[in-house]
Amino acid sequence: MEPIGSFVRLALIAVFSLAISGVAATEENTGFEEFSGYSDAPAFSVVPRQDELAFYPCSQCHEFMEPDASVRELMSPHEIDLKHGQGRFWCFSCHQLDDRDQLVATNGRQVSFNDAHLVCGGCHGLRHKDWYFGAHGKRQTDWKGERVIYSCTNCHDAHNPVIAPRKPMQAPGVRTGLERALPDVHDRVEVWERHTEDEPSEQGDHE
Repeated sequence: MEPIGSFVRLALIAVFSLAISGVAATEENTGFEEFSGYSDAPAFSVVPRQDELAFYPCSQCHEFMEPDASVRELMSPHEIDLKHGQGRFWCFSCHQLDDRDQLVATNGRQVSFNDAHLVCGGCHGLRHKDWYFGAHGKRQTDWKGERVIYSCTNCHDAHNPVIAPRKPMQAPGVRTGLERALPDVHDRVEVWERHTEDEPSEQGDHE
C-alpha cells in the first residue's frame, strides 16, 4: 500500500504545482498576445496620417466631455453613416473610450492613428498579412529603395471601407508610328509577318 500512497501523494503535488503555475501564468498574461508583425516580411515604414486628420487631436473637444458609450445618432461634427461591419460595430469598437487620441485593438491595446493597420488587422488578418508582404495596398514612390507604404485608412474610409466601383480611365493614345490593334485578334498581322522576304535583314544592311 505504501508505494501506492507515495504515488498518490506525488500525483497530488504535481497537480497542485501545475495549478499554481497556471494561476501565475494567467496573472501575467492579462490580455491576448500582442501582434508584433511577421519576422520574414520585408522591412517597411508607414506613411504618417495622424496630422492630416481634420479633428485631431480629438481631446481638444473630448477632454471637456463625459465619455458616452451608448449607441445613438451622431451629431455634428461627427455626422457619420457607419456602414462598417454591417451594424455589428460602434465607435468604440475601434476608438479608445477614455483617450480619444488613441485607437484600440481587439486585444485592448492602445494604438496610434498612425498605426491604424493594427486595428484593421484584428479582424482582417489575411488581408493584413498580404499588406505586410506587399500583395495588398500601395507603396510610396517606386518599387526600389526604402519601402514606405500607406496604411489601410489612406485608401479605405474606416467608417465605410468598401471602395465604390468607378469608371475605368480612358485608354492611352497610340504612339506615333504605331498602328492601333484590330478588334478581331484573328485578323491581326503579327509584326514579323509585316516584313516580306524581299526586305533586306539588318545583318545584310551592315555587310
